[in-house]
Amino acid sequence: MAYCNCGEPSQPDRCCMPAPPPVPCCLQGPAGVTGPVGATGPTGATGADGAVGATGPTGATGADGAVGATGPTGATGADGAVGATGPTGATGADGAVGATGPTGATGADGAVGATGPTGATGAAGAVGATGPTGATGAAGAVGATGPTGATGADGAVGATGPTGATGADGAVGATGPTGATGADGAVGATGPTGATGADGAVGATGPTGATGAAGVVTPAAAVAEASSVDNIVEQFNLLLRNMREAGLLES
Repeated sequence: MAYCNCGEPSQPDRCCMPAPPPVPCCLQGPAGVTGPVGATGPTGATGADGAVGATGPTGATGADGAVGATGPTGATGADGAVGATGPTGATGADGAVGATGPTGATGADGAVGATGPTGATGAAGAVGATGPTGATGAAGAVGATGPTGATGADGAVGATGPTGATGADGAVGATGPTGATGADGAVGATGPTGATGADGAVGATGPTGATGAAGVVTPAAAVAEASSVDNIVEQFNLLLRNMREAGLLES
């Protein structure tokens, strides 16, 4: 049986009237039996690898995660008992006192000047009125300093006269010249240092107090390992930030 092929694959058995050219319409016989599948051809050669694509831009850093709540503070351990105080060591014996050195010789006394007679005290005159203060005169020029006179030789110390009877206290006379100071006596030898006393025994060490409970440590958030040279710094900074947020590292 023949069919008219009108270009409608969905209705192959539809018979249509022949149409004038150029409309393709021809008679077509029934479909033939499908032929056997041909042998598979040889595999073609593998093509060359394509060029490596450019590295894409680094994505923006995500916002920091919320800071976790601070964990509770661990309980403070009880104080250990105070150890007993050891006995005080015995005080060492005092060292012997060194011998006192000899006293130096006393220098000779200077001669006592003669006491002059006391003059009669005159009557006190009336106090005059205070005159006005005169104007301050201009300061005079400083005179040249005169040469220092030569120091005279020390006079010989006179002999000490006999002590007379003690008379009534006379008026206080002028102060006589100061006699020469006698030479210092020799310094006595230093006595030997006393022996050092023995150290006292060391007291026994008191027992160690009980150890307090361990505090709770909040672990830092985990950080993925670096996968390339480009993200080593980024991952390291993220690790430091997580440790600060967990209280394991000071800011």
